[in-house]
Amino acid sequence: MSLRPIAARVGTSARLLVYHFGSRDGLITAVMNGVRAQLQATLRRAVARPGFAKDPLLAFWKATTQPDILRALGLLLEVQVLALRNPRNYRHYLDETSTSWLQAIGEAVPESKHRVAVVTLCQAVVDGLILDLLSTGDRRRTTEAVAFFRTRLRATAPAHRRTAHIGATHRRNSKQRSA
Repeated sequence: MSLRPIAARVGTSARLLVYHFGSRDGLITAVMNGVRAQLQATLRRAVARPGFAKDPLLAFWKATTQPDILRALGLLLEVQVLALRNPRNYRHYLDETSTSWLQAIGEAVPESKHRVAVVTLCQAVVDGLILDLLSTGDRRRTTEAVAFFRTRLRATAPAHRRTAHIGATHRRNSKQRSA
């Protein structure tokens, strides 16, 4: 990827981009950190909406698969592949991305013995289905898969957890951060 087309699109020079970001890799990292922050803000807004606790996974899926958000997700996945191919330059990006997504998803998942596994599984399923949606454009099938996963996930939860108010976990965590 050359900086010249990027510079032309934003009305500056490649030299100025390198000066400001230090390198092409610095620019990519800065852009992707911004995209990731926007996507995680989408998750937090979905969690805060009334009715989120009724169907949190599907609410997040619908929020993140809107066309404008989906384009950003596609960009994020492209950079993740670039980072996987060049871990020496992007290791910090991969580490930050994984950690921050696990934390953001974890805010919406109630405490349990298997919480870390559930959060990891939710991240993997959503990532895979987003990749599938971007590859095939089949929104109906991928949305049905999310709904099926959610049903299976609920079926494995202890009875007292099935009725837990998941959104309360996010609100409690938000209050603790602001205190």
